[in-house]
Amino acid sequence: MFAAENGLKGDPRLEAISAAIRVVPDFPKKGVEARGFMFGPSIALAIGAKFVPLRKPGKLPGKVISESYELEYGHDRLEMHVGAVEPRERVIIIDDLVATGGTLSAAISLMESQGAEVVECACVIGLPEVKGQHKLKGKPLYVLVEPSGLDEF
Repeated sequence: MFAAENGLKGDPRLEAISAAIRVVPDFPKKGVEARGFMFGPSIALAIGAKFVPLRKPGKLPGKVISESYELEYGHDRLEMHVGAVEPRERVIIIDDLVATGGTLSAAISLMESQGAEVVECACVIGLPEVKGQHKLKGKPLYVLVEPSGLDEF
């Protein structure tokens, strides 16, 4: 579900966010990673929840569990600290961008492998041709904006 579908179409705040999105050629392999960390901790703090980082291999200290997944440009893996979530704990997965749904799917699998219940997924940016929503195991997906100038992607 896109924010525009919730009656926010034409909202100048969303239009400003969409206009401010910078398209980086050759991303994600050449460029800044971990952009989701700009959003996740703030949202967790605002709703009184804990923040559980999911990272690429080798970025987290200590014992981790991992989940492999396919992306449009190859394969990757997400890692999470062992014991970061408890069985029956309710989880919201937040990411910066959704394209194929591979990363969100891996995050769902990691959480569910530990017995957590994934309630929904949310992303700041969604590519309008998202084909991967079927990978989300029926979890609701909320997207704030779609960038303009997608011909650059």
